[in-house]
Amino acid sequence: MRISITGKSNNRGFTLIELIVVIALIGIILGLATPVTRNFFTGDNLKKAARELIGLDRKLRTEAVREQTDYILCLDLPTSSYWIETADMTEEKAHEMKKSAKRLPAGVVISAVMMEEGRKITEGELRIRFGKNNISPPMVINLGRGEEHMTIVVNPYLGVTGVYDEYVDVSFEEGLGSNSVK
Repeated sequence: MRISITGKSNNRGFTLIELIVVIALIGIILGLATPVTRNFFTGDNLKKAARELIGLDRKLRTEAVREQTDYILCLDLPTSSYWIETADMTEEKAHEMKKSAKRLPAGVVISAVMMEEGRKITEGELRIRFGKNNISPPMVINLGRGEEHMTIVVNPYLGVTGVYDEYVDVSFEEGLGSNSVK
């Protein structure tokens, strides 16, 4: 038994049409929300990897100055993994850090890293030093996952990091500003 706003009792329940309309509205809302929530929970692995590397860059620059020690970000391109060492770390400890390297999200590869000297590294290991005097090299990191590509341009001198949803070649001679992207 339902009681209406006016206080009168009402023996009617919900009609079949009202129930169908409510179920249809719920279905439409779920249908629209599913892709958004799926991307939120699973996320795009390529974007996750880019955020992870950008976060590492910022963290290591800050930690190097705060702790007054040089940090080294080691990238293993064939396995798409990384680990962090310090300049004063023993060889045994560095080997231990390498054994516990973290991998980038599934399917993401580091296809190339371009350093300031114009060197383009596409294989092997790369060591990037973050100095205690707040000096770290500018670099361009190209990530890939299947047919998708993403480019991270790190300019520590300006404190700017650019992210592009495609593979981009950047000219260091012309600077790392937005005009230098080809």
